[in-house]
Amino acid sequence: MGKCKIFTNSVSDITPELAREFDITVVPDVVIFGNKEYETTTDIDPPKLYRLLRQVDYLPTTSHPNQYIYSTCFETASGYEEILCVNVSSRMSGSMGTATLTANAMAEEGFKTKIYTYDSLQASFGIAYQAIQAAILAKQGASAPEIIAQLDLIRDRVGVYFCMSSLENAKKGGRIGEIKCLAADLMGIRPVLTFKEGTVKELNLTRGFDRALNRVARYYEERAKKGGGLVFVCHADNEPEALRMRDRILKLDPEAQVRVEWIGVAIGVYTGEGAIGIIFEE
Repeated sequence: MGKCKIFTNSVSDITPELAREFDITVVPDVVIFGNKEYETTTDIDPPKLYRLLRQVDYLPTTSHPNQYIYSTCFETASGYEEILCVNVSSRMSGSMGTATLTANAMAEEGFKTKIYTYDSLQASFGIAYQAIQAAILAKQGASAPEIIAQLDLIRDRVGVYFCMSSLENAKKGGRIGEIKCLAADLMGIRPVLTFKEGTVKELNLTRGFDRALNRVARYYEERAKKGGGLVFVCHADNEPEALRMRDRILKLDPEAQVRVEWIGVAIGVYTGEGAIGIIFEE
């Protein structure tokens, strides 16, 4: 057992396999379809989400973990000296604030493990990238303050670029950020988006999904730190296109460690089916 245990939100889209590989505990969010609630780490996975979305004509809602969920998760690491929870962007969710309140309350109640919370200023695999780097450092024996110092160095270099085959779910959910063209779907326009400074931002407007994918790949070509780094290609029930994107990246950077993963439940609600994203160090 190391000194520091890493936690993160399910909005990171870290799969159970990745969580086991890197020894990361994932704190669940909740997705609500009508009067039924699903915890994202136990009750629902991405394939089930997209099946359910096809069966309803409304957008389900999401809820970030409350203090009870955080405290229950943190208590599982009572044997560690420290906990570091890498949270979804505080500009998109109340998770960071709730995690911090929970940490303070547990300290006042005598919980001996010191809890640190960290704002990733990211979502999806932008969080996962940072949580995995934190877990690697923790396994090497780094303390939570040492890990935070390293995360501060890489946080602004985590590149997240993605496009959606449809904007319907994003518009329904009000999470579309600074996109200017509200009639994008009707005009066949597909924006290329990024996470920067904690929020979603529009980079380009392209005519058609294929051109948007080409632009996403070009961002990797222009901005990636090449030579063997970790790269995520994520998809919302669109594995064929994700595999083609992986092949494009490997052609540009043969040494890249490319992992193809699903966009998870809490984010997939807003992207809808078909979305493709890439995450890498710039």
